[in-house]
Amino acid sequence: MSSICIIGMWHLGCVTCACLAKSHEIVGCDFDEKTIANLSLGKMPIFEPGLEEEIHAAMDKGKLRFSGNIKEAAKSSDIIYITFDTPVDRNDNADITPIQKTVELISEMLSDRHIVIISSQLPIGTSRMLLGKLQAKNKNVEICYTPENLRLGNALCAFMHPTRTVFGLSSPRIRQAVEEVFAGIEGERLFMDLESAEMSKHALNSYLATLISFSGEISDLCEKSGANAILVMDALRKEKRVSPDAPLSPGLGFGGGTLARDVQVLRSLGKENGLSTILLDSVIGANKERLNYVQRRLCEVLGKLDGKTIAFFGLTYKPGTDTLRRSLALEVIDSLKGSGATLRAHDPAILAAVETHPQLQIFTSADAAAAGADAIVITTAWEEFKSLDYAYICQKMHKPVIIDARNILLGVPLAKSISYYGVGVTNAGE
Repeated sequence: MSSICIIGMWHLGCVTCACLAKSHEIVGCDFDEKTIANLSLGKMPIFEPGLEEEIHAAMDKGKLRFSGNIKEAAKSSDIIYITFDTPVDRNDNADITPIQKTVELISEMLSDRHIVIISSQLPIGTSRMLLGKLQAKNKNVEICYTPENLRLGNALCAFMHPTRTVFGLSSPRIRQAVEEVFAGIEGERLFMDLESAEMSKHALNSYLATLISFSGEISDLCEKSGANAILVMDALRKEKRVSPDAPLSPGLGFGGGTLARDVQVLRSLGKENGLSTILLDSVIGANKERLNYVQRRLCEVLGKLDGKTIAFFGLTYKPGTDTLRRSLALEVIDSLKGSGATLRAHDPAILAAVETHPQLQIFTSADAAAAGADAIVITTAWEEFKSLDYAYICQKMHKPVIIDARNILLGVPLAKSISYYGVGVTNAGE
């Protein structure tokens, strides 16, 4: 059993605390005193299914506590684990300031026995740079970089049961200690150098982004040709050279900043080294163009949007979370600014006004949001949206139109009076 100081208490850090506390003694730290105070009382900074229960259980067993004294907590631990959620700006550039600040803080008190593990998403080359800063103070300190596998809405399961975990080691001598930290985690373990571990994350996310952009273009072509994109994508996933889990599905592109961040890292790397990144450039361009899909569909169905009222069902980045940062739903809503349409929204996890979108009217029920609207646009695939009484809801609408940007109602019986439009299909219900 190791004593581990986990620094960075947001989504990634809280999930890491909950999972590793099953096998180790954990102290969770953060620079934000309010976050630590709330966590000490069992109050979560974010919503993630099952997380609060796991945190409470670990605290009750004495396996997990929280502290605002990062230096003291780190000094008394065997492992220092950095887990800040790496924020991205509107241009998908990563801000690693919290990670750098942490390394500077702990560098003064690290002893030979300390190992630093980092899961925060880092641009390639950053781990080596941080290692240099640490070893300038103590030449025996080593780093392990293990890219996060944070899947919002299913984060606990993803952490505990990955298909594989990548570990970049600054020295082979820390492998055994790292394996002991992750002894309770399933899946194959892949050990490599720091740069290869960083690149594996960039390459994976860029590959996934490419598949999603490809899906969008194929879906558009299916709509115009009479093909059913759902059936086409299913055929692709069942080809052994693809994968049953490949993100091939009609939709709105990729959001959240995570995939785009890694594509941008590789594009920047190419520019710095005089290499062209034609494919990756196209992926970013295709995803930006995809944001116009909803407006194009609405205009096809409603004509000019000036004076129309649009009700959006779903605002969060994914179902099962209250995260709005770089939400695709909000980016779609942004694309309608200036259209003259009145914009409303309902999301089961968002009950108050969204500060970044003061023009957006928030409703606590789906039927209230849709009352008098000219169209509903489903932008987050919340499970409860599948079972709504759309016959009742659409009776209150000015026009009974549903644009299902997540295809969650395909196959769901709807009244004939409702005009339904999925993504990548020609007619309602296909």
